[in-house]
Amino acid sequence: MNNADNTLHNNADAGNVWKENNVIVMLEQNSVWREVLSLGARQCLDKGQRLIDSSDNDNFSFLHKGLIRLSSLGENGNERIFLHIGAGCIFNELGCMHIAPLSTASFLAMEPCEIYQFPRRLLQDRDFTLRHPELMMNLVQSLMLKAGAFFGQIEESVGLSPENLVCRYLARLQSEGSGHLRPRFSQSDLALALGLHRSTVCRILHDLREKGVLGEFTRTRLEILDKDALLQLCRMGK
Repeated sequence: MNNADNTLHNNADAGNVWKENNVIVMLEQNSVWREVLSLGARQCLDKGQRLIDSSDNDNFSFLHKGLIRLSSLGENGNERIFLHIGAGCIFNELGCMHIAPLSTASFLAMEPCEIYQFPRRLLQDRDFTLRHPELMMNLVQSLMLKAGAFFGQIEESVGLSPENLVCRYLARLQSEGSGHLRPRFSQSDLALALGLHRSTVCRILHDLREKGVLGEFTRTRLEILDKDALLQLCRMGK
């Protein structure tokens, strides 16, 4: 992982949370729920299989093995990645707690996954809560982490132009690295992480090269030629 964009938080009770390529990654946040897997229905997902968040969904899921990507379509039709969900985490619980008939959120299996589906009614079962208070406390804690992550992403992008978003992201990579970085992600990945169209990102990167700010940008190499100019572009408005 690239240290310039990863802040890892280790907690024996809450698992790990970090940021990779502008996307929050969560691992083993809800591992205590493994003790009640017998209450869930086991399901296997192939790599590339997608689950759609819908208002009539009566289940929430626990990811026992694998990796899930949460993304959504914006008003402009561009897809944006919000969260990578690792093993030991609950997902789609928010869909059981609110009504969003126009939700475009979906969950994509990034690798073969083993999940357990729990019925929505479990969250409203008083007897279950009394028998397993530690599970409900754990669920609330992970919901707070997700809320903070989503709020941070929204706050970061409100009122910023696409150019500003790209420049700020490149500057964040530069801040803890040298002029030559190994991003380990493509221009298409950057577009998904920022919720922009790939052609928009390509145009912005081309303009930065023309201004002498940016050099090479591939999956294995990112070259910032003029750090001061990049920071100045970050401070500019729309």
